[in-house]
Amino acid sequence: MGSRSGYMGTVVLQPGEYVVEHFHPYSEEFLFVVNGDLVLEAEGEDWPLGAGDGIYVPIGKRHRLRNVGTTESLAVYHTGPLAPDPSLAHVDTEVLSEPQPGSTDAAAGTARILFMVTVAEEKREDFLAAYEKVRFHVAATPGHLRDQICQSSDNPDKWLIVSEWNSLEEFFAWEKSEEHRELVRPMRECYSDPEFRSFNVVAETKATRP
Repeated sequence: MGSRSGYMGTVVLQPGEYVVEHFHPYSEEFLFVVNGDLVLEAEGEDWPLGAGDGIYVPIGKRHRLRNVGTTESLAVYHTGPLAPDPSLAHVDTEVLSEPQPGSTDAAAGTARILFMVTVAEEKREDFLAAYEKVRFHVAATPGHLRDQICQSSDNPDKWLIVSEWNSLEEFFAWEKSEEHRELVRPMRECYSDPEFRSFNVVAETKATRP
């Protein structure tokens, strides 16, 4: 339609279905439930929603929408403003993947990267600002699933970045690229004592409680 302020659509979910976790780097999202029983999971919090309820999701917040009822649900969403390019509008942070042969675990075969560093207090603000610039770029990289940045509870100078990928091959293809080197250069200036580990996932256990 030519509008640059945003776009609107509908999402229909059957009982048990869900929209995979994702975020919008440039857009806010407003969601209105027409019918059904839904839960919006946003940054670790669950927000139950029923017919007539609306909710707001800020820019950059990871969220997942689930139908937890026994009937079909219908919701209307609006996101805006638009991203500068459609490919940057919606970034999935998980995938609906097929289980590996001989396994009932959909996570088997994916990869985890652990990167531990020391960041002095006077460099902490610059380090986090540099990571903020990197994380949205890497989220659009083929094969990337999600990133987490963690601070030690007993030593605030110790940091851990956990990066999840479809495969180690896809991670190393990005890690060895010129784009990667340029993106992480400001971060390298802020930390010391780097330790790197890479792992293939063998199995993953999820909670079974309601």
